[in-house]
Amino acid sequence: MNPYKPAFTNAQLQDFAMEYGTPIYAYNLNSLEDRIAELRRALPSGAQIYHSLKSNPLPALIEASVNAGCRPEICSIGELNVALDTDANPALFLYSGPGKSEAEIQYAIANGVRQFSIESWVDLARLCSIAQRYPDFRIRCLLRVNPKVHINPGLAMSGSITQFGFEEEHLIAGKEKLIELPNNVSVTGFHIYYGTQIPTEDALVASFTEGIACAERLCELLSFKASVLDLGGGFPWAYAKEEEPINFDAIGARLESILAARNRTRDAELWFESGRYITASCGVLVTKVLDIKPAKDDHSFIVMDSGINHLGGMSGLGRVVRPYMAVKCSDNQLDTFVDKTKRIIVGPLCSPLDRLATNSVIDNVDIGDLLHIPNVGAYGLTASLIGFLSHPAPSEIVVRDNHVKAVYRLNTGHIKTNISGA
Repeated sequence: MNPYKPAFTNAQLQDFAMEYGTPIYAYNLNSLEDRIAELRRALPSGAQIYHSLKSNPLPALIEASVNAGCRPEICSIGELNVALDTDANPALFLYSGPGKSEAEIQYAIANGVRQFSIESWVDLARLCSIAQRYPDFRIRCLLRVNPKVHINPGLAMSGSITQFGFEEEHLIAGKEKLIELPNNVSVTGFHIYYGTQIPTEDALVASFTEGIACAERLCELLSFKASVLDLGGGFPWAYAKEEEPINFDAIGARLESILAARNRTRDAELWFESGRYITASCGVLVTKVLDIKPAKDDHSFIVMDSGINHLGGMSGLGRVVRPYMAVKCSDNQLDTFVDKTKRIIVGPLCSPLDRLATNSVIDNVDIGDLLHIPNVGAYGLTASLIGFLSHPAPSEIVVRDNHVKAVYRLNTGHIKTNISGA
C-alpha cells in the first residue's frame, strides 16, 4: 500500500480556481488508477472488480475505471446510461438495488444488461416477467442475502436490519421458487455485501469470511452450486480529511487460505465491489471565503461559496461525517480543523443546517482566500443537496498527467412537461 499522496498541489488548485471559478471539484485520474491497481494487487488472483457508480457517476471517471479493467455496478437508469457510453460490455454489468421498477428492468435488458442482483421474491418475479418478453436473452441472477451473522461493519448493509437482500430463512423457505424460473433466467450465485467503510484489515477479512460461510451454508440448504460469489467491498478511504490509508496488502493471502477451505463455492468466480476506495482520493472541492464575521460567545463564522448543497448533504441524515479538514491554497499553509476551538465553517445557504465544519482551527484567513477539502471524489457532489436553494452546480474538471481532459457541470432546475391528457 502506497503512503497517502494528495491528488493536487495547492498551486494546481489555485490555477484551476482562476481558470474555472469557484466552487469547483477537481478529479485526478492518476489517483483513481492508482487505487484500482492497489485493489488488484491486494485481492486474490483472478478476482473481478466492480466499480459502484453510486459513489460518483461522472462519465470520465467511469470511462477511466473501465479502461483499467473494472466492470460497472449500477443501480439506476442514469448510471446505466453513463456505463453504456464506455467500451464495457453491458452483458457484464451488474444491476443492483432493492427497488427496481418494471420500466428500469426492461430498459436495462433492452440495452444489453444480463446480470441482476435480486433482493426479494417480488424482485425476482418482476425480473422473470420481463425476461420472458426476451426469450433469446439469457438473464443471470445473483441472490443478494442479508446474513444472519452480524459483524459490526462501518455502515451496515447486511447482518442487521436493512432493506438489502433476502433474509436467510426467507430464502430457504421459498427455495422451490428457484426451480420455477423461465428457461432464459438462471441463478448463478450470491451477492453478500456486509457494509461500507469497514475500518481495518481484520474487519474486512471477517466480512469476507462470513460472506463465504453464508454462501457455503446456503448452497447446502438450497442444494445449489454457485458459479459466482460477490463478496461486496467496504474498502475504506478517508472522507474530507487527510489520513494514511489502512494497509491491506495481506488481505489476498489471508483470503486465499480461507478460500482453499471452501466446498460448494470452491469453483465460484469471486467478485468484489468498490466505489469509495476507487474514487474518493481523486477528488478535491475548492471553495472561496465570502465573508468572515464574529458571533456570540467568541465564535466566528467563515462563510464559503459552497455548502451542503455541494458537499456532505447526507450529513443531515447522520450518514456521512462532516468535513473537518481544509487547506488554505493561497500560501501553502496547512490548516487542520480540530475540536475545542470556535471557528465555524458554513456555506452560503439560507439555512442553519449549512455547516461544513464546526469547532475548527484556521488562522490568517481573509475574504477571497481559497480553501480546499480533500478526499471527496466519492459521495461528494452527487450525495449532496444539489437542489436545495437552487444554486448552480459547481464545475467539475478531470485531470490526467497534470492536464485538464474534461470539464462538466451538472444540470439542475425544473423542466416543464406537458400535462397528460391536456
